[in-house]
Amino acid sequence: MQRNLLFLTRMLRYLFLLFLLLPAFTKAGDSTVVAEKNVRLKGYRKIFYQVICMHPKLNSPLERALLKHYLQGSGTAFELSTADFQKMKALLRLLPSSTTNCRPVTKDYCVIPANLSDDDYFGWALGNITVVYNNEQLPVTFIDRYDFNRKPKGQRKVKGELVTRIFGLIAPRKAKVFLVTYNANAYELP
Repeated sequence: MQRNLLFLTRMLRYLFLLFLLLPAFTKAGDSTVVAEKNVRLKGYRKIFYQVICMHPKLNSPLERALLKHYLQGSGTAFELSTADFQKMKALLRLLPSSTTNCRPVTKDYCVIPANLSDDDYFGWALGNITVVYNNEQLPVTFIDRYDFNRKPKGQRKVKGELVTRIFGLIAPRKAKVFLVTYNANAYELP
């Protein structure tokens, strides 16, 4: 009994030390493109954000901004900045998707799915997105649902699927799914 109490006391000390030192390990100040004013994260959501931001793969301001928007729990659409959309368009030119397989949605626009999971800048922010192209076969916008849903076998790498499912399990309850888009905020979540 006394041995268990000693172990528990040590564990509590280590956790307390971790919480005290946690802000020192995180980078100060991220640039965000969230339309709403900076809502401060508190409690578990703040700790969760700081711990996730320590991961070396989460290295772009966009990834941090989307994670913070998710944890704030507003559920409102997130509009990508023009600079980030220009980066995305440059990346889309390098992907092996063909505009000949573009599925028409209206007379002037068609859509193609794209996977950005392997990209350093977008990888942990946007996975499988739907890109909207115009008649000149240029991307004009995109849509993605920021959630941690399960995908059918083969749509995600095993490691990515495992990380997504674990993240979905430990994420705070107040976090809300939202849509990410560029210059097309008319989309609504069903």
